[in-house]
Amino acid sequence: MLNRITSHPFFPWLAAVASGILLFLGYAGFDQFYLEWIFLVPLFWALRGARPRRAFLIGWVAGIVGHAGGFYWVIEMFKQFAGAPFPFALVGLVLLAASNGIVMAAWAWGIRLIAAGRGWQVVWVAPVVWTAMEKFWPEVFPNYLGASQYRLSHLTQIADFTGVLGVSFLVVYINATLYWVTACWWEERRVPWRPLSALALSLLLVVGYGEMRLREVERQVASAQTLKVGLVQANRGAADMHVDADTVLKEHRDLSRNLVESERPDLVVWPEGVPVSLSFREGVLPTAALGDLGTPLLFGACLRTADGICNSAFLVDRSGRILGSYDKTVLVPFGEYIPFGDTFPSLYSWSPYSSRFWRGQSEEPLLLGNHVISLSICYEDIFPLHIRKLMAGGKERRVPEVMFNLTNDSWYGKSTEPVQHLALASFRSIENRRSLVRVTNTGISAFVDPAGRIVKSTGIWTKETLVDKIPLLQGRTPYSAVGDWIGWLCAFLFAAAVTSACVSARRKLRE
Repeated sequence: MLNRITSHPFFPWLAAVASGILLFLGYAGFDQFYLEWIFLVPLFWALRGARPRRAFLIGWVAGIVGHAGGFYWVIEMFKQFAGAPFPFALVGLVLLAASNGIVMAAWAWGIRLIAAGRGWQVVWVAPVVWTAMEKFWPEVFPNYLGASQYRLSHLTQIADFTGVLGVSFLVVYINATLYWVTACWWEERRVPWRPLSALALSLLLVVGYGEMRLREVERQVASAQTLKVGLVQANRGAADMHVDADTVLKEHRDLSRNLVESERPDLVVWPEGVPVSLSFREGVLPTAALGDLGTPLLFGACLRTADGICNSAFLVDRSGRILGSYDKTVLVPFGEYIPFGDTFPSLYSWSPYSSRFWRGQSEEPLLLGNHVISLSICYEDIFPLHIRKLMAGGKERRVPEVMFNLTNDSWYGKSTEPVQHLALASFRSIENRRSLVRVTNTGISAFVDPAGRIVKSTGIWTKETLVDKIPLLQGRTPYSAVGDWIGWLCAFLFAAAVTSACVSARRKLRE
């Protein structure tokens, strides 16, 4: 029965579509995380006996379906960010899905080339190839597979050693083993106990490590100094900033005054995109403009300099004196700049809603009294290596004690994007063992503890304030010291295996 189904000419393509659907349903936002443990199983069956080129196309179909379903909110982004009409926004989604889908296409090509050419077990080939591709394939919106497991704290703690790539490796390893067990049972009526035992042992070690690290983090948090932080989410989208900037700013001031009066925080944080425009980095701001809070304030602002306009954030003390600033480094293409726009300025006339921001250069942390804090803006917190650079402490190696992120997710409408963004960002806490404080215009604002657990959070498109005491930790993790070593290792193994398979193929042709 199974052979009859898998031999049907339409089966590989239907299986690819099924894998794509399972991929986005299992991802953050849809949150059916257990589907991510089996999403590749239909695709494995589809790839059986396929030549590498055909495997590439089958994998690409799965990748396009998975990313189009998971990134459907990109349509709203193109409409809001670049002012694109729906048909052009839809084309943008398809192009983005096709680009990101290359990861699955190259993965399918790689495992067929290597497994077919060398006879290596797919159980180990599959996670190695996937991790190599996830590390090196460039993406506008990185969406690491491991982020799908953000709610399973015992599985994700390995990220302080391997980064989120290690969790992706584990998820693909689970898929490959389950496929191999299923295939052996259907074809030979036997259970391959060796790979099944290896998986069970691996999961036991991962969960055991997770339990150990969670207990250690809790001990560190219990004895750490704390900083009481208040977040302001005014529920004002990007359009409101342009239409009624004075009202938006007043609402932030009013919410902050009420927050300070009731909670007495050590620091108040506003999100990215608050309608404040500055032309200097040093000096004193009038406290009335910021609400006369009598409390230090961290807020997003637009900085206009002789070089250009920066998407920036400023930290001021209770008297309004500027303590430091940070300029966003990783800009959103077509939203904050247009690729090749400096070479061909006329491109900006084609997309009048696109901004033209200047890329930041500094990686220095900010100082709030004796406390060192790291600051990122918008989707910079989904780039592990960028946050790792910021957490290195700058020129003086002052390693930050806590991470802050100021974000505007209103561009994506009421969608799954805010959940995906938060899930991806939560891994920065595990990788660096620091609390992450995220404040957004329309949600989700959140406090994430050093174990990557979301301690408190707001809703989406709600007006709220949020307060918590965050621990200030010291030290560095193996990941913060060596970075994506597992990605480099898998890339080396992948390249070596492809080279070996190609050499073997040439020898056979000569013979």
